[in-house]
Amino acid sequence: MNTDRSPDSPRHEARPQRATLERHGRLDWARARALLDGTVCAWADLGGFHLAPAAQLPEETPDSTHLWAWDADRCLRVRFDGPWALTASLRTDDRTGGAPDGATGRPEDVGVLVRPGTAWSPDEKHAGPLAAGAYALRFELLELTGPSPVTFVRALPT
Repeated sequence: MNTDRSPDSPRHEARPQRATLERHGRLDWARARALLDGTVCAWADLGGFHLAPAAQLPEETPDSTHLWAWDADRCLRVRFDGPWALTASLRTDDRTGGAPDGATGRPEDVGVLVRPGTAWSPDEKHAGPLAAGAYALRFELLELTGPSPVTFVRALPT
């Protein structure tokens, strides 16, 4: 195996960071949608891959396994289990102000590894094409370290 890296290839090194994790628990879809208010959401369902403001989320629970969402202050991860949404939020800034809206547990200081995410090629059709606007974003993956390694996603303008 060749491990030499082309000088033009992107570097995917992780940047360690501290963050605050808040578990919101098992919510019905209406409560999860309310928690997502004001975010941009990404999910794949039987209709393809979606990248849209939370205001455009479907009224019924999506036929999906995961949904990722973000705004300027937080990232959210939703794992669907039938009609339920297992929901958590992650804040990576140093601002404080109490528990996030809808929090059910105490905030927990956690370590994350922040890595660049790569949008798939326009020719990739496994989950449907990405919206053209997705290519104008810089994605980051925030991976919790420790015994529960889950990934949050956020996008920033390029």
